[in-house]
Amino acid sequence: MLIFAYGLVIGIFVSLIGGGGAALYLGVLTSQLGLSSAVAVPTSLLVALPALFFGFLTQLRVKNVNFHVGNQMIVAAIPGILIGTYSAQFIPKTLYNWIVGTIFIVMGAMVLLKSIHQTHNTHTDSTQVWLARFFGLLSGLMVGIGGLSGGATTAAGLTLLGLTAVESAGTATYVLMTMSSISLIGHLFTSTFAWQAGWLLMLGAIVGAVVTPVIIQRLDLRRVNRVLTPFLGLLIIYFGVKMFI
Repeated sequence: MLIFAYGLVIGIFVSLIGGGGAALYLGVLTSQLGLSSAVAVPTSLLVALPALFFGFLTQLRVKNVNFHVGNQMIVAAIPGILIGTYSAQFIPKTLYNWIVGTIFIVMGAMVLLKSIHQTHNTHTDSTQVWLARFFGLLSGLMVGIGGLSGGATTAAGLTLLGLTAVESAGTATYVLMTMSSISLIGHLFTSTFAWQAGWLLMLGAIVGAVVTPVIIQRLDLRRVNRVLTPFLGLLIIYFGVKMFI
């Protein structure tokens, strides 16, 4: 049941910030279930995908998904995933960590400043499309190269595009579900999965991903956004700092 509880907490957490949670699942699979990294990485993707799918259905029901922006990100993310997957073999891990860490800190700071100054979206439709594609390409590259870093970039990009924290979380679930599906198809042909090891973790994550958006929807969304937006910024900065440690 402890593994189920881990999954429940992760499902709630990623529903709040709009992440995929692959890094969190990876930590549980390696530290609690003793899987090797080579098996845990694709297994974490397998565990994350059902929670993203059911979370997406719930976010869709409470109308938190912006398909226009999400589709623009996905269109740009697909070539990013393919390019990143091919390029990964040529990029040293240390260099990758520095690049990703710097991007996270900059984007997290921008989200934090946006929440402090309470700025609103002033982008034209054409500008928003190109910005969405830029953030989608960036997320796709990071997913392709590292496999675990697309969530924070996607959520931050959506927030900077002018979506509320709640809309960002819902739309990010849609984007990450699609990107994770593409990545999983590639891993099915090249990786080994621990098919039974993560089922309790998966079940807990699904419950957390389904329940959280429904509860948030019953709260005062303006207050939720005032709390979640700076929290998201600080969390992304934290992820960036961790890349240097």
